[in-house]
Amino acid sequence: MIFPFFLALYGLGHALIWYAVVSGLQLLAFGQGLLALILLALAAAPFLARRLERRGYIKMARVFAWAGYTWAGLVLFFVLARVVTDVLVGLADVLDPHTVHGTMAFSSLLVTGLLTVVLAAYAFIERSRIRVETIDVPTAKGMGELSLLRVAQISDVHIGSMNGRRRVRTIVRRLNELHPDVVVSTGDLVDSRTGFAVSISRLLAMVQPPLGKFAVIGNHEYYAGLPSSLAFMERSGFTVLRNSAVSLRGINLVGMDDPATGRPAQLAEKEVEVLRAVPAGVFTILLKHRPDLVRGSQARFDLQLSGHTHKGQMFPLGLVTRLYYPTLAGLFRLARTSYLYVSRGTGTWGPPFRLLATPEITVFTIGPGRPDPGGQRVPAARAAASGGAGRRASAPAAARVADGHSRSS
Repeated sequence: MIFPFFLALYGLGHALIWYAVVSGLQLLAFGQGLLALILLALAAAPFLARRLERRGYIKMARVFAWAGYTWAGLVLFFVLARVVTDVLVGLADVLDPHTVHGTMAFSSLLVTGLLTVVLAAYAFIERSRIRVETIDVPTAKGMGELSLLRVAQISDVHIGSMNGRRRVRTIVRRLNELHPDVVVSTGDLVDSRTGFAVSISRLLAMVQPPLGKFAVIGNHEYYAGLPSSLAFMERSGFTVLRNSAVSLRGINLVGMDDPATGRPAQLAEKEVEVLRAVPAGVFTILLKHRPDLVRGSQARFDLQLSGHTHKGQMFPLGLVTRLYYPTLAGLFRLARTSYLYVSRGTGTWGPPFRLLATPEITVFTIGPGRPDPGGQRVPAARAAASGGAGRRASAPAAARVADGHSRSS
């Protein structure tokens, strides 16, 4: 449902560009038609890239992907820049009513173009800077022989045409510098078939934390081809948890499939079933790609790690994404000393830009006596949908502290 909405906005953005260029450059009929054809070709480039990839034209698909997705980001920045420019032009008109309007269209186009370049440059730089977020998670539960546990989360890397060896090499280096006990991937590690390269799996295999690497599938593993995605993750050294649990030296890890595989209602029932089967009184981490809360499971895990939202990836898309995922990014306090953390993502999907949604690797330090990390309240709409436990998460701050846990686009 969200895709048609963004597709409509994408079309409107192209219409705005066409009008701004035509009016700014005073294009005649031939120029208007040529511009329309160019815009149509650029708009179609990402879809053509996917088709070329499916047919095995990998190098050509990568060229079309970079051209098309970069253009898609520029469309958004142009719209933002145009809004700012129109506000400035309106102020200028109020301050000086004698402005010569015949030159304003060209001046507005010029200013819009410059602002677009500035926004794109900043967003490209922001995309390349992976921030390490550190969060303390307190627990009174037993952790076996462990006094502290450090868990590093990556999410939404989207390895493919737009995120290749260079991006993965940076992520691997940062993970190895952090020395976590466990590394988890909460879905969308791969984006498309171009991400299945052996050289990339060898890079990921260089991350070897003492307690292992674990992953769950996201919607893009399903889109890229689930058997190939699973094989890639296993070659990369990940143990893929599919509606299953594993015990690691006194803690439980539970991993659930993404609803893209089908039957979301059955998945919700399976989640409760798997959580009921894990040993009680032991710290439990639930890995799910989407930040969905299931009625009846919140009291059975201590920390849910999710991604998928990218915090919208590029402002102001996060405002729209929040309508679908109220728990957009960051830490949320749930019931009975449990938490939900929604990663902003470690890579990018589509355009190679991030605006006010810096990519992240998140490190959780879990143990007794850790500082209370705080956390956001679960939005009322999401709390109501997730059942009684979620409604308790909307209690006043003092009550939530007594219950007990601490996003990016």
